[in-house]
Amino acid sequence: MRPAGDTMRRTAAAVLIAVLAPAAALYGWGQRGHRIVGDIAQERLTEVTKRNVRSLIGNNTLASVANWADQIRPERDETYNWHFVDIPKDTQGFSDSRDCYRPQDKHKGAKDDHQNCVVDRIEYFKRVLGDKNASRGDRIEALKFIIHFVGDIHQPFHAIEEAKGGNGVHITEFGSDRCGRYPCNLHSAWDSGLIEHTGMDEEAYVAHLEQLISEEHLRASGNPADWANESFALAKAAWVNDGGRAVWTLLHPLRLCHFLLVRLHHHGDYKAN
Repeated sequence: MRPAGDTMRRTAAAVLIAVLAPAAALYGWGQRGHRIVGDIAQERLTEVTKRNVRSLIGNNTLASVANWADQIRPERDETYNWHFVDIPKDTQGFSDSRDCYRPQDKHKGAKDDHQNCVVDRIEYFKRVLGDKNASRGDRIEALKFIIHFVGDIHQPFHAIEEAKGGNGVHITEFGSDRCGRYPCNLHSAWDSGLIEHTGMDEEAYVAHLEQLISEEHLRASGNPADWANESFALAKAAWVNDGGRAVWTLLHPLRLCHFLLVRLHHHGDYKAN
C-alpha cells in the first residue's frame, strides 16, 4: 500500500494541474498573463494542496512564482525547449516521438533529452511534485515549472513549428506594424499584444475571468497532449502569412477573452493584406 503522505502529495499535484488548466485556457501568456493564471488557480486549491504548496514556497503565491521559469532560461539553457512543442503545420497533430526529441537542437542537453517539449515536461514535473523520494529543491522547481508550463501550452503559437511559432510572421496590429521597439509579430500578438490593447490591469482581468469561469461552468478536462492539439488547431485556424494584418471586432474585454482564451466562439480573425 502506498503511504498516505505519498498519496496526498500525488493527489495535490493532480489537483494543482486541474485548477491551473481552466485558468490557462482563459488567459496567457506574457508575464501578466502567467500571473493571472496563478491568481485564479490559487483560489481553487483544496486545503490539502494549499498545505503542500505552502510547504514548498512558504507564503509566496502561485502568481508570484509564475514567471520564474522564464527568468531562469538564460542560465538554464537546457530548459529552452520545455516551454513549447513544435508541431509541424502540415501534420494532423502532436506526436511525442517526433515533437519531443530534438537531438539536432543547439540547446544544452538536447541530444539526450527525450522529454524536450512542454507536453512531456508537464507530465514529468507532475511526477516529481508527487514523489516522496524527490528532494525538496526538486519539488520546488517542479511546482514552479508546472505553474508556468500549463500557461505556455495553452498559447496556440507555443504549439506550432511554422516560422518559429509565428515569431517570424510580421503583422500589422491595430493599425501599426511596430510594437514598442520591435516589429509586431504573430506570436507576440497572442502573448500579450491583443490583451494589452484592452487596457485592463491584472485585478480587472482576474475579476472578468472569474465571472467567465462561473458563467460558462468551466472545468478542467483533457491532458497535456490534448491541450497541445487544441492549441495547434487554433494556431492553424488563426494563421496569417507574413505581412498580414490583424482585424478584430467586438473588442469588449469579455468577448475578447471568449475568442482568444476560452475558444468558445470565434468573434474575429486574422486577415492578410
